[in-house]
Amino acid sequence: MTELKRYSTTMVVLHWLIAIFILGAIFMGAFILDEMDSEHPQKIILLKLHVIVGIGILVLTLMRLYKRFTTPQPAPLAGSGFLMEKFATGIHYLLYLFTVLTVLAGITLAISANLQVVLLDHIGQLPRDYEEFLAHEVHEVFAELLLLTILLHVAGALYHQFILKDGLLSRMSLRK
Repeated sequence: MTELKRYSTTMVVLHWLIAIFILGAIFMGAFILDEMDSEHPQKIILLKLHVIVGIGILVLTLMRLYKRFTTPQPAPLAGSGFLMEKFATGIHYLLYLFTVLTVLAGITLAISANLQVVLLDHIGQLPRDYEEFLAHEVHEVFAELLLLTILLHVAGALYHQFILKDGLLSRMSLRK
């Protein structure tokens, strides 16, 4: 049996879609929605988009986890060393964990703030301040932990690519 050199096309596409969605959701949440007054006419539309993207992130992440554990994966790069391999594995698990927890905290916030009624049924108003909801704080903390973990993941990938020059990024590319 030949050793896989790269991830499957499905895994690669899911990886990059999830990355784009997460960065977009974090940017939208932290820099647009949190700064926008609840009376702003675009707030409901952007909040709906944020919720849809969040649910999309959860679905794509669960699909990727399923593929991760049901299809062959490339072996760790030779020469990485035991500690570096364990650290990389831990970062990957944290990425999955913080992604799922961030979305679940967002869903909890939506339920506790009764957003489903406002966003779907157009009944009532958005809360003036989300800070009164514990789930908002939890959602922010998990999003920040997720972003920190993403930065470690990117730093590791760049270290492999440009310092170790072991071609790690080619494993996550669509080119064969």
